[in-house]
Parts: sequence; structure tokens; C-alpha cells
Amino acid sequence: MHDPWDLSDPDERDLAAGEYVLGTLDSRQQAHFEALLAVSPELQRQVADWREHLQVFNTRLEPVPPPDSLWPRIVRTLGLAPRPWWRRLNVWRSLSAGLALSTLLLGTLLLAHSAPSGMPGEAVYVVLDDNRVPGWIIYAEGDGRLMVQAVQPADMPSGMAGELWMMADGQPVSLGMLPGRGETRMRMPASLRPMMRHADFAVSIEPAGGAPQGRPSGRVIDRGKLVPMRGDGWSL
Repeated sequence: MHDPWDLSDPDERDLAAGEYVLGTLDSRQQAHFEALLAVSPELQRQVADWREHLQVFNTRLEPVPPPDSLWPRIVRTLGLAPRPWWRRLNVWRSLSAGLALSTLLLGTLLLAHSAPSGMPGEAVYVVLDDNRVPGWIIYAEGDGRLMVQAVQPADMPSGMAGELWMMADGQPVSLGMLPGRGETRMRMPASLRPMMRHADFAVSIEPAGGAPQGRPSGRVIDRGKLVPMRGDGWSL
């Protein structure tokens, strides 16, 4: 999967599902993917389809043990001092069989579960539309940095876009415009950071240049709160 990627593209989402099952996503990509996977039945179905497809190949392939000459050659290449037991053919055969079994088990585990990884932030808010389809994933750092990943943004009238709001002492404060595709980064004002943990967030449909007079004027797509990604161990 190339970087940057675009989870708002259906083809890239399907490709990401395949790479997720194979375990080839990097930690950042896997974090984005798993946040979306948790709330997207469509993506869960794609992951299940990929697992079923790849498992067919896994069950059809017979393990192929390496030739008897491979392990002694590795020992010589690594410059390891030879010992008498290295020259015992039955030892190498046992090692080969063990490694073949380990490889098969590892492949099965990768197909069944991708290794967990840390999320790119301390908290997350997934913006859902009226049909509970995820439109954006918003990651928050304790220092007020926000990273927004477009997934399937709600359909917007021409010249309109989603705007992110945070409620501060009962008043909405704009944090910025959400991207139609790809990613964007924002930074929360220092005065708002102490409120992040318990504040309400919302996304409304506004003119692409921002809401008039700095207050929400259009339909609210979703409301929610930041959810900590590591239990209660966050610094917000």
C-alpha cells in the first residue's frame, strides 16, 4: 500500500483490506484501517472475504522443506564456528521440518489476525452520517494536534464542506474544515486543550470557506466525543 493512501477511494479500501489480512500494512496505516474497521460493516465484510480467499491458497500449498545443503551454507555465510552437531544430517532435517511447521503456523496466524499496533494519537472520534457510515476519522494528540482522515464523507451541495466544531463552555468553536479526500491536520488552541477529554464535538455542513460569523449555520451531520485509545492512560 502506497503512502499517502486514500481510504475514501473504494478500490484502495478493498486493497487495504487485502494487505491488512496479509499483515503488510505499516503501523500507521494499520491504525487508520483498524479505526475504520471497528465501525464499518462493509470493511468487515471485505476483510472476511480476503481472509476466505487467501485461506484457500494457504490450505492448498504444501510446505516445501529446504535442501539439506542450505543450513550449512547459512552457517558458513554467517561466519559461525562449526561444531560437530552441525554436520549431522538428521539435525538439519529436524530443523527444516520445524521451520516449515513454524512458517505454516505463522502464515495461518497472519491470515487470522493482524498484529495489534498503537494508534496514531491518544483519542479518536469517528464521524458517522445518518446511515451510520463513517465519513471521517479524527485522531487527537494531547498537545492539541488533530489529524483528520477522510473515509466516505457525506454528499455535499456544491460549494459546501464539513466543518468540525468543539463545544467550549456551551459555545461552538470551529476547529477547521474537513477534507473531501485524503488527510488534513489541525491544531487546537491551547485554551481549549484542557477541555478535550470531556468536550462535545460536532460536524456541520457549511460553506467551503467556513461558517458565516463563525457559528454553525447548516445541518449537523454527527455529534460525539473523543474516545481514548489506550484505556484511561491518556494525557488529555
